[in-house]
Amino acid sequence: MLNILQANGLRAIDWILLGLFLPTVFVLCVAFWSTLIGIALRAANRHPLNLSQGQPDCDNAPPLAPTALVMPAYNEDIATVVHGLAATWQSLVDTGHAGTFDVYLLSDSHDAEQRALERAAVHRLKSRFGNRIRLYYRARCDNEGRKPGNIRDFCERWGDHYRYMIVLDADSRMTGDSLITLVRRMQANPQAGIIQTVPLPVGQRTVLGRFQQLSASLQAHAIATGLAFWQGNSTNYWGHNAIIRIRDFQDYCGLEKLPGRPPLGGDVMSHDYVEAGLMRRHGRGVYVLPEIQGSFEGMPGNLIDDLKRERRWCQGNLQHLRLLFAPGWRAITRVNFLLGALAYLVAPLWLLLLGLGVFDALSADQSPWQTALTTASLSAQLLIGLTLILLFLPRLLTLGIAVASPMAKGHRRAVTRGGLLEVVFSLVRGPIMMLLYSTYIAQIVSGKGNHSRWQTGLRSRRQVSAKDGLRLGAAMSAVAVIGAAIIGIADPSLLLWVSPALIGPALFPLVLIMTSRTAPQWLPATIEERRGRVPINRLAQPAQHPSSADFNGDTPLPERFRGMPLQPLLGAIR
Repeated sequence: MLNILQANGLRAIDWILLGLFLPTVFVLCVAFWSTLIGIALRAANRHPLNLSQGQPDCDNAPPLAPTALVMPAYNEDIATVVHGLAATWQSLVDTGHAGTFDVYLLSDSHDAEQRALERAAVHRLKSRFGNRIRLYYRARCDNEGRKPGNIRDFCERWGDHYRYMIVLDADSRMTGDSLITLVRRMQANPQAGIIQTVPLPVGQRTVLGRFQQLSASLQAHAIATGLAFWQGNSTNYWGHNAIIRIRDFQDYCGLEKLPGRPPLGGDVMSHDYVEAGLMRRHGRGVYVLPEIQGSFEGMPGNLIDDLKRERRWCQGNLQHLRLLFAPGWRAITRVNFLLGALAYLVAPLWLLLLGLGVFDALSADQSPWQTALTTASLSAQLLIGLTLILLFLPRLLTLGIAVASPMAKGHRRAVTRGGLLEVVFSLVRGPIMMLLYSTYIAQIVSGKGNHSRWQTGLRSRRQVSAKDGLRLGAAMSAVAVIGAAIIGIADPSLLLWVSPALIGPALFPLVLIMTSRTAPQWLPATIEERRGRVPINRLAQPAQHPSSADFNGDTPLPERFRGMPLQPLLGAIR
């Protein structure tokens, strides 16, 4: 890049371009090497934490310990909740070890009608499983602290009944074997405060859902293996489908509010990163174990609902920048805070890099870009080649490994077709997200458009109408089309090079509409779904109807209150 920029002598704009280029490539390189390390370790059958071969011996597994399955809920689609809980519990019952586990549905819903639906859902679950399930329902009077406050309230009131809790999202599903393995791994490692699985998105039938599920199925475990290798006992916690040692969580993970007003102050939005950092601050281990299979989650079926999550995560990850230089955090925690923020900050950096490059190419008599492209310089060829390698080599390698694996037998053509189509979709979607992330960041930094409330996304198949697609996507499409026209008139040869960044935004209304439609048959489900490895609730109606005396869904165990001290996030450790 430096060789290209200094072709005609370095100018001030060239230094700016180089400064924008460095952090964007840094993020690409971290993802690239994490994935390649993960691919290599999985190919060699080496565990990322100790490089040993094989898996721990199940015959010498430690005994189980009392564990709570904790599901916070806030105005969720209750059918999704029932479906996931029933599938998870049935899988646990099938292992013969369900007696070690209790289930808590912790509601923060504020609507009386919604709470009535939740109570009816608990009643249906108890009618199906009877005395084989200990299921408790608690509805808070207010949702102080949002999800972290909900979990904290459970830990303070009932945490001392259990050694561990496994936190589930409202759309989580886990196999019984994965739940038991988590407990045994915690029992075997007293230093561990959190052990995180790698939840794969499943269950969506829309085009967007299929693409994102395929991407995660092919790449997630390789990326997680690489992260586990270089982060060791200081990995991140992703907020669900993970087991937590309750006593450590009680002692170390009470969250203070950040000083100042939202969106960068107030409640910590991306609380899971911070809770992982607090565990490490106090010497407890946070691990990702990608070899634990059977962990799944749902996801939104259209881009509108998906972007609600992204907007919330963007705000939370930008809050972490305030913690970056605060005292007490371990170095790897600071790296995780930085990478989480850069996942969104690179969007405006890419946008500025692209915009300044185009401006320079159109305004200068002989810009370095024109010199590089017209002379086909070696530096330009290397830059383009290396960028393509960073972007696509990990995807193609993980796709090739998946196609060659025994699990893909009978589905190899479908997996290949789906994987290649997902790569094409990522090329279309990437520039769209660049513009949207840039907009979110501008809103957050300016303090406008505060969306700090915990918004629920619809994970069902909600189609986007043509009217809504045009209403929400027309502005971006118009900007892209106008920009393409200006570039095409000024320098048609340059339009060819910038067209990959304009096609997606120009088609944004169509992308909104078409990705919310039910996927055609030729766009396959994931290998895990095709092989029947995802827990499914196959019983639509309850098998029996319990009497009111049998229904204890809203009568939790006796409280054993133990307060959680608040931990300083910005100030000195007390």
